[in-house]
Amino acid sequence: MIKFTLAFQSLLNRWLSCLLIILTLSFSISLFFTVSRIQESVKSSFQNTVSGVDSIIASRGGDLQILLNSVFLIGVPNSTIKWNTYEDVTNMKAVNWAVPISLGDNHKGYRVIGTNNNYFKNMKYSSGKNIEFMEGKAFNNVFDVVIGSLVANKLNYKINSEISVSHGLGQTGQKHTFKKGIESNYDEQEEHSDHKEHSDQEGHDNENIGFKVTGILKSTGTPIDSAVYISLAGYEAMHSGWIGNQKVIDVSIDQILEKKLQPKSLSAIFVSLKNRTQIFQFQRDILNFKKEAISSVMPGITLSRLWMLTGNVDKAFKIITLFIIVIALLGMVAMTIAGLNSRRREMAILRSVGASPSNIVSLLLVESIIISIASCIIGYVIMIVIFYLGKDYLQNNYGIFIDGFSIKNYDLQIIISIIFASLIATLVPAIQIYKNTLRDGLSVKS
Repeated sequence: MIKFTLAFQSLLNRWLSCLLIILTLSFSISLFFTVSRIQESVKSSFQNTVSGVDSIIASRGGDLQILLNSVFLIGVPNSTIKWNTYEDVTNMKAVNWAVPISLGDNHKGYRVIGTNNNYFKNMKYSSGKNIEFMEGKAFNNVFDVVIGSLVANKLNYKINSEISVSHGLGQTGQKHTFKKGIESNYDEQEEHSDHKEHSDQEGHDNENIGFKVTGILKSTGTPIDSAVYISLAGYEAMHSGWIGNQKVIDVSIDQILEKKLQPKSLSAIFVSLKNRTQIFQFQRDILNFKKEAISSVMPGITLSRLWMLTGNVDKAFKIITLFIIVIALLGMVAMTIAGLNSRRREMAILRSVGASPSNIVSLLLVESIIISIASCIIGYVIMIVIFYLGKDYLQNNYGIFIDGFSIKNYDLQIIISIIFASLIATLVPAIQIYKNTLRDGLSVKS
């Protein structure tokens, strides 16, 4: 206890140089923890996105491409598959449930997913959690829209907010709008007031209306939060009057509602099997499907391959941050060695009151422990402050959700390693001090 008190007083006597060492080491440690937390959050977000899906069926293509596009909404959609294929897959004996999705459009940069209400009923995330509604309900009419929590917060949407969908994945794509007919499913007065509220932000004119928000999902910490969901009938409705990527005629709501809005094609199908042991037989059945060339992707295995591909990048980031910590420790050694001559008087005084050379060396090592512990604590606090102030920005712009700031076993291992490394780094100046004290004895050196 006396050594700790003496070491602390010695550090206070050299407060400026010690403060610089602590700050340098603190920011290095904070950078390491920040990078590690972001990597963990990204990985957790990916792993929690889909739960209970045994297979993803899409047109022939690479497994990673299908996974990234259909689950994580990354990349350009692959070729479509026929609606009849979805019906055939649903009727297979091994299939428990199947959820269809259609991709290829966006709302202000957020992906639009065409699906049915089974998506909200059957799809799960984070090891079996159900998708729940924060407000409103699922699809009831053709033009109903359900939005993720991130979309609602970012664009300040509420129930009955009117939105439009743009063709393609670019925000500059042509909007899908519908001429207002004589009759409409919408309540006239409610629609007029809501449309007036959102007309400026959506850019509608008084003759065109878009989809209407009927439900807002609870936050899940996954890409589910950053998507806009419309019914398959709505997906077909907004492409009425289009040939390829060009709109050729304007279609009214009344004309759309008179049509049979049966999907002709889909982007992918999420499948859950009655018995997971049948997955490999199901894979073979899909591979040998004669009516259409389709692929079956197992999310868990494909995700493992993705981590193998990105594992080297994660290691590279951690190595870089570790080098930064090493550089900070070298700086601590350099500043300690630079101050040895100025401390020779202090060492001689300690020798004069009975301190042995080994006691003086241990004093220096105690100082190193105090500096490293203080640096780790400050660095961890800096990391918490960074995420506390920036978590909304990371969530809204990059979909990265930081889940708590509690100390983990991995963090403790790193902290112990840093303290141990600082002790090793202090051995060089400690040996030098040991030699100086033996050479100087009780004499006072200035």
